[in-house]
Amino acid sequence: MNSTLTEALPVQQIEVKVENDHIQRLTTAKPIAAISELIWNAYDADAQEVRVELEGGQLTKLGLIRIVDNGTGIPSDEVNTLFQSLGGSWKKLAVKTDRGRWIHGEKGQGRFKAFALGERVTWVSRHAGKKFSISGDKSDLKRFSISDSVSTQNTGCTVEIESVIRDFEIWAKDGFTEHLRDVFALKLYEDPNFRIIYDGEQIETAEAIKDVTHYDVTTFSEDGHEYKATLDIIEWQKRVERKLMLCLPGRFSFHSMAPGIHARGFDFTAYLTADQFQHLADDNTEGLVELDPPSMALVEASKVKLREHFREREAERSRSKIQEWKDSKIYPYEGKASDLIEVNERQIFDVVALNLADYSPEFEKTPSKQQKLILQLVKAAIETGPGALPSILEKVVDLPKGKQEELADLLRKTSLTAVINAAKAVTDRLEFLRALQILIFEANSKRQLLERSQLHRVIAQETWIFGEQFNLMNDDEDLSAVLRSHIELLGSDSDEGTQREHLAPNAPVLDVNGKAAIVDLMLSCRVPTPTDDERKHLVVELKRPSQRLNEEVINQVKKYAKAVAFDDRFHHSNVEWDFVAVANRFTKDAELEARQAGKPHGLVLELDDPIKIRVWARTWGEIIQEAEGRLTFYKRRLEYQANDEEALRYLRTINADYLSDEVKERISALDAEEEAAAD
Repeated sequence: MNSTLTEALPVQQIEVKVENDHIQRLTTAKPIAAISELIWNAYDADAQEVRVELEGGQLTKLGLIRIVDNGTGIPSDEVNTLFQSLGGSWKKLAVKTDRGRWIHGEKGQGRFKAFALGERVTWVSRHAGKKFSISGDKSDLKRFSISDSVSTQNTGCTVEIESVIRDFEIWAKDGFTEHLRDVFALKLYEDPNFRIIYDGEQIETAEAIKDVTHYDVTTFSEDGHEYKATLDIIEWQKRVERKLMLCLPGRFSFHSMAPGIHARGFDFTAYLTADQFQHLADDNTEGLVELDPPSMALVEASKVKLREHFREREAERSRSKIQEWKDSKIYPYEGKASDLIEVNERQIFDVVALNLADYSPEFEKTPSKQQKLILQLVKAAIETGPGALPSILEKVVDLPKGKQEELADLLRKTSLTAVINAAKAVTDRLEFLRALQILIFEANSKRQLLERSQLHRVIAQETWIFGEQFNLMNDDEDLSAVLRSHIELLGSDSDEGTQREHLAPNAPVLDVNGKAAIVDLMLSCRVPTPTDDERKHLVVELKRPSQRLNEEVINQVKKYAKAVAFDDRFHHSNVEWDFVAVANRFTKDAELEARQAGKPHGLVLELDDPIKIRVWARTWGEIIQEAEGRLTFYKRRLEYQANDEEALRYLRTINADYLSDEVKERISALDAEEEAAAD
């Protein structure tokens, strides 16, 4: 890399009178510290403008760093003093510059920190009509070369750092300008005659700063010694990374840390300035500030002041924002609260709504009509329970304007509760279908699941799987109970009911072998017709997942059907009966019977006289597929796909006695994961 500075033959060598290991420590500074120190040097020289220029290298992305200022430059007669030792410069004696600026540096460390960036550093000074250069190499930090002087009319200093040791991410596009802004924000704000241009971008503060507040901070040590500091809080108009900057007197920041407070919706940088920090700097221990008890006591006192400040600011802003909503007539409450419950609801609403306004930039940009809708949704969610608020707000706020208007129109036609209930019913059913597949199809669960005490009990709560039109009439009862339900549904006021009165109403219903038959489930529905007097009954025989549908099972269900067909008390011209046996798989013989020519798959018996009766053999796969088919339209509209995790959450709501051990273990594992995530 060839320097763009004018080369001159060195006529003088300067030897630094300090131990080499001390210099080496300075050359390990971070880029932000090294560049900031060089800018502070320009500030101390009364520069009005500092430009930091970056150039690419031949073999690297970053090859040269140049800092140019229009300050007073380095006096030629002070070069030896300045470069021969650390400290002891004119800054040690001066408090302010000729232009009245507080002095930043005292120890002359800036020039050595420059070597943390590159192998060779050259200073070109323009002072009192003379221009000369000072240069040094990282390989020999105890020697600097000074060139002859030439005439010049300008003043200032240019520092060129060549052979950059690695591709530091310090370009403006890397966001490095924001780090410099945090360091110099307060100084740039207070001194409008000082500006920094970094990589072609001017660091702006005045227009970006919303407010600056000053506080005095005091703390005492255990022995009663008093330590004082000043705290300056900059509140920004835009998003910034929050920082607490520790500063030497004159507000020259040397260390940053997280502020360690919650200040909802505020973007700020705080500057804590103390003489104690200067004492550390004088002893070259400012890098150990977080281990210094008095310094940390001041930091903790500043955090207390920060919390007080932002509590008051939040209260002011909250009152202002709520009044703004009331004036715009989008605040969902009117008048005074009628009771303590409403008082609490309003307090919760205010907190949630203000958080929404703070953390969703899109909310403030939304038209008032949509803002009113969102605030009404917040109110409705709070009234039904605040636990669901985060997901509700996230989805509603992200809705496009057109969809928000559709939702507003929908809520004029029905209630939010009805919309939620409808959507939840569909998602619950989709989750149940996935849960049922886990119960009856997965190997371990299928082997463990029992018929009557488990599977039967689950299905009894979800009979819609056989058709939404059916209602449960009998659960694990005999055919005599089925008969009683049948008669109660039809009544005895019809002609056919009168004709049946002479039959023995209390005689048990027996199958073809003269035995009482226990059916798992009897479902019934009314068929919509002009007379509204037709019914369908569905009798379901459930088999545990490990048992196949064989001829014995099919014959068992046929016996139930024949018992109904042969018993005159069941006869009614307006009633149809379907009997269905359900299991996981067919045996080969049963599969042949379920595939009869000219009949729907699974229909194994059909009678039309004396009453209409059909007997079916179905698999769970077929039942689930048909149920999913009925939900397909709503599933697509909701854009929802139930997964195993949601299915297990659904099963968690079911009595654990109804579940297999395998599923219980999976639910326990899910509980453990959620508890760990919550922690």
